Formats: sequence, structure tokens, C-alpha cells
Amino acid sequence: MARVRRCLDGLPTRFSTRQVTGIPQRSFRGYVFSISLESLRVSDKIEILKEKALFLREERLMAVTDLHLGYEGVLQQQGIAIPRRQKAVMLNSLEAIIDRYSPDVLLVNGDFKHNFSRNLDEEWLEVKEVLRFLKDRTRLVVVRGNHDNYLATILHDMDIELRKSYRVGAYVFEHGHWDLRTKRKVIIGHEHPALKLRDEVGAVVSLPAFIVGEEVVVMPAFSPLALGVDVSSYPYLSPVLNSRDISAARVYGVDEKEGVLEFGTVEGLKGIGAALTLK
Repeated sequence: MARVRRCLDGLPTRFSTRQVTGIPQRSFRGYVFSISLESLRVSDKIEILKEKALFLREERLMAVTDLHLGYEGVLQQQGIAIPRRQKAVMLNSLEAIIDRYSPDVLLVNGDFKHNFSRNLDEEWLEVKEVLRFLKDRTRLVVVRGNHDNYLATILHDMDIELRKSYRVGAYVFEHGHWDLRTKRKVIIGHEHPALKLRDEVGAVVSLPAFIVGEEVVVMPAFSPLALGVDVSSYPYLSPVLNSRDISAARVYGVDEKEGVLEFGTVEGLKGIGAALTLK
């Protein structure tokens, strides 16, 4: 994305470029911006991808969240016409990551669909198409999100279980709209975390972001139409975050062209004027 590159190119007025273990990075007051990585291991077992997916290496599990299929149809009902392109964009990304990693399991961590109240005709067709695409390629696990009130009807037709949460190894996946008390590390969606970057003329670019803490990992929305609001406005949308301190959690922006970029901590971003936003 050219606008993301313009924002990043504006950083050297405050940031110096250096090499760390062969990876080009920019740093400022301890905050590190790694450049052009297709993926990054944020722990021994967790790898995050520029395509807004998370991979558990030992479990061979790939996770995405917040697809919000049918969103364009809901907007159309509200009198807002936009091209119906997010399904194709997401299918291309899903195909790329499945081909590259060959996961044993593909997990969708909630909000597979968008409409709360019912299954719209177009939404029903889109959801079934994506479900078939995934089910034909790997084992599919679907966790319920707050938008998935009527998803079970569609899943039942395809013999797929809708789960409240999913435990695997030292981790538990749940969407994030309810708090799960556990000793495992919790991986959620729901919040749609993103970074707001400004270029030299003040234009704002939204960069989807992972938030990685000791107790919780927040994944960015897989939908290309997802937006966010200011993270500094406590309380958060998710009770999972309201019950945990994420100030020391690290923030990683992701862009399919620019790769994975590290932006320091949640608390530290406030000191450099970057805006970390949540849904």
C-alpha cells in the first residue's frame, strides 16, 4: 500500500535506521519498527503473518478472526453502496496462507458473518462459499462471535460445530465478547486493533495490528473493511482486556505489501504520538 509506505518513509525525521540480526529496522526511544517481514515469531510457538493470521507452529493451527461476511449487504440496506469485493480479497489471502503453511486446522475466531438479526440471502451464500472453500482444504474450527447469532443454522447444514471457545495446548481461543477465566494464554478477536499513521500532508492510514501480551493476544480483523476507535478510551470493548493490564503488550502492524512491523508497547505508543485504535 503506497500510503502506508509514505507514512513509514516519514519516520526517519524522528527515527534512525539500523540493522539488527540482518533485519532492517527503525528505532526511537526503544521502540522498534521492523521492516518488510512476511511473518514474525513473537514467541517460540506463535507466528504472526502479514495476512492478519496467527499460526501456532507446534499445533499446526492457523487462526483468523472477524471476517464479517455480508457487511456490504448490510451497508446497502442502509443506503450505502460499496463494491462487493471483501469476500474475494479474503479468499485470496486464505488460499495463500493455506498453500504456504499447510495447516492441520484452520480456526475462525468469531464474527464469521456480520448481520446480528438474521441471515441475509447474500450473506448466506457468501458464508457457505467460504465454508466450503476452507472445509475442502483443511479441518475447520469455528468459534462463535457476537455477530454469529444465526450462524449455527448455516453450519448445521454443513455438519460443522459452532464452539463457544477452543482449547489447544497452552492456549484458548475465544472471540472476546465474554471473559474466560483460565490459566492458558487467551487469543481473541472482537476489538479490531489497528494503528493510525499520518503522512506528511496529514492523511491517515489505518494499519491492522496484533497486540501481544503475557496473558492475552488480540488479533486484527481479517475483513478489509474493519475499522477501529481510540485504544486510550478505557474501558475496552472486550471484558477480556478490561480484566487485564495490556500496557506492556507489544504492538505489531501488518500490511500485505509492507509486511510485519513492530511498534513497541501499547503504553509506549502514546509517547510518540501514534494512535493505536480498537473497534
